[in-house]
Amino acid sequence: MEQYNKTSDIYNNPHINQEPDDDNSSFDIMLWVMKFVRYWYLFVIFIAGALIFTYLQNRKWQPEYKTSAQVMIDEGRAAMMYNSGSQNLMQGFGVQPGYRNVNNQIIMFGSYDLVRKVVKKLPLTVDCYTRGRFKINDLYKIAPVTITQNYISPEAYGMEYTIVDEGGGGYTILWKRNKKEYFVKGKYGVSLRNSLFSLNINRTDIYRPGFKFYFQFKSEDELVDSYSSRLAFDFVMQGASVVSVSLTGSVADRDIDFINTLAETFIEENLAKKNEVANKTIDFIEAQLASISDSISISEGRLKSYRVNNQIVDVESYTSQLLGDSRKVETDNSVFKLKEAYFNYLTNYLRKNIQNEVVAVPTSMGITDPALVKLVTDYNELQIKKKDVGSKNPFYAKYNEDLVVAKASLLEVLRSMRATLDIEKNDLRSKNQEVGKRIAQLPNQESQLSNYQRRFKIHDDYYTFLLQKRAESQIQKASNSADNVILEKARIMSITNGGVKQKTRLLYLIIGILLPFFFVIIKELLNNKIIDKKDIERYSPYPYLGAIRHTNTKDPVPVQKSPRSGLAESYRVIRTRIEFVVQRQFPTSILVTSTESGDGKTAYSMNMAAMYALTGRKTVLIDLDLRKPSIANRLGISVDNKKGISNYLIGQVELDDLIIKNTKYKFDIIPGGSIPPNPGELIRSEKLKDLYNQLCSMYDHVIIDTSPIGLVADAYALMYWVDANMFLVRSEKTNKLFFKSILQQVKSDKTPNLYIVLNDVDEKKASYSSYHEYGRRSYYMKKDEYHTYAKEYFDQAEDEIEVPKNKK
Repeated sequence: MEQYNKTSDIYNNPHINQEPDDDNSSFDIMLWVMKFVRYWYLFVIFIAGALIFTYLQNRKWQPEYKTSAQVMIDEGRAAMMYNSGSQNLMQGFGVQPGYRNVNNQIIMFGSYDLVRKVVKKLPLTVDCYTRGRFKINDLYKIAPVTITQNYISPEAYGMEYTIVDEGGGGYTILWKRNKKEYFVKGKYGVSLRNSLFSLNINRTDIYRPGFKFYFQFKSEDELVDSYSSRLAFDFVMQGASVVSVSLTGSVADRDIDFINTLAETFIEENLAKKNEVANKTIDFIEAQLASISDSISISEGRLKSYRVNNQIVDVESYTSQLLGDSRKVETDNSVFKLKEAYFNYLTNYLRKNIQNEVVAVPTSMGITDPALVKLVTDYNELQIKKKDVGSKNPFYAKYNEDLVVAKASLLEVLRSMRATLDIEKNDLRSKNQEVGKRIAQLPNQESQLSNYQRRFKIHDDYYTFLLQKRAESQIQKASNSADNVILEKARIMSITNGGVKQKTRLLYLIIGILLPFFFVIIKELLNNKIIDKKDIERYSPYPYLGAIRHTNTKDPVPVQKSPRSGLAESYRVIRTRIEFVVQRQFPTSILVTSTESGDGKTAYSMNMAAMYALTGRKTVLIDLDLRKPSIANRLGISVDNKKGISNYLIGQVELDDLIIKNTKYKFDIIPGGSIPPNPGELIRSEKLKDLYNQLCSMYDHVIIDTSPIGLVADAYALMYWVDANMFLVRSEKTNKLFFKSILQQVKSDKTPNLYIVLNDVDEKKASYSSYHEYGRRSYYMKKDEYHTYAKEYFDQAEDEIEVPKNKK
């Protein structure tokens, strides 16, 4: 056996790797696979929980329906009517140009005011529903009773009410307010009033006794905001004027009714706008007819009375021409009167500043002045635009300003046309005076008769003219039809959230997989304990010699009773590798240490001594953990505490008194003895070195159990003497950083012949279990097979551990 040599090349010992191998820190997929497999039960639990949550979540799922209708906006017919109207007296009875644009019509289709009109038409202000364990079911059109509101207090909104049938034609309404419960009882068909609401509740055809459901009051503003935000418009295809109007919601029947009513109201509004100008014209003509009717009656009565009194039936032929001239003058005068009446009507309208009403167009009165026609048409179009946008629209103020400018222009044109009309009236008056002078020359009776006939004829012609215009206006109004047509009534198009269940299932399944996945990753990344060989190779610059499997036996030396067990084979593998690194089977000396107490170095020392003793060679186990000696107690050997190696070093006992030969174990034992006050000085004494040399000469194998090198420095003095220093690392206990720092210190001290042994490895948790493969296989082999496999295994071990050249 070699003796301690201070001049040996320690730092260049080939057993010491200068740096951990880079391959050790590379990603190992099989390592992580084994870690995940180790926690298979977490994946089962989380996936099962995810499936349960998926079931509960999908029970809450309610379908969202997309309901849609198609409306054709026929802008071509309105445009054609307007364009042809410039040559037609009735051009004012078509829709104004501002309405003909399809995009404008779509804006009007979804306007706030139009939606409000629809909300008022439908029974939407009371929302009835039932509550299940997982979801709410709406009772639109299927409620057992109808709730009609007469009055709702502002405080009544936002609260949930419960209505319960009490039988006998009565019911109870319950609600909570300011954490207090209230109720009121009522009878079906009888008005129910209190401070919050006034209701009429009546039974429907699907009434069932004992019902219970919930309801809430919805304000018009809330409903209008809700439907306006959900309305969507889109062209059916590019270039077409067919618009699809759609809603998405959980109550398909309610959305269908809303869309159908919205489309019908939109068409009614369109037709009403087309008839608005015609109605204004007819009203004006009716007013003129009422005025001229009195004049006709008076003229006709005077003519009849004169004829009866003077017995005159016809006017002489010579007065025909004169009467014709006079009639022409009077006809012109009636035209001027009509113009003057229209000017007065228009001036009165502008001066009264009437809002939101259109003006009868001048062409309907026979006035064809282009400037006036254009100004009135533009004015009507501005009024319509202003009426449609509403006061909150940013264009409302602009349209007001444009209307002021249009009024000023109309008044200026009217002043100019009145001046022209005055000139023409003066001229006509002169002509009338001339005709009157000529008539005055006729005989008095004939002149008087002619005068009566002329007046009656003028009034009759004017009345006939107005009747004709009224008939034309009524015909045009009756022939008006809406430009827009409902091509397809609302129906359910699709379920927009049909894939939500599958997505929810997939989401929770992914979560159920990822949670344990990340748990394992985080747990492993935060784990600061040495687990397996990979961790040792990652943090240690020294060679890995082998692993000792975990055992639950209470026997301190189980390898002696079960030499062919897997545990014994793991010790046998390490023993064989030690023989390779020291290049001999015996004699050998081995020191055992660790980072801290509890790493299993004492148990390892005892079983390693037993493993060497099984070969039949002399083996001694020395308890040099002078600070905490425990080998004798753990082996169940009763010894005198004053007879140990510490007592020998201070001269209290002799060597022969130290060595314990117990028949139960095949190896000798030297206990630690009394705990000295100065264990560090005793271990560094020359007497201990002499004792070591003496024991090496007496025994084939010397096993030394020392104090943990991570806590005290006692083992440092001995590490230079022995053939191999076994550094015990306990799986799932030894701290990685502490382990690394200790080995860095040992390396900096140039400690020779250090080897790492992984202790207490649970093969169920370890990522690689090759450390016990030899034991598992050889346990069932025959003798020849055993030696063949052992040779192959040892050849592999020789390749893994580089043998020092200076070892004999």
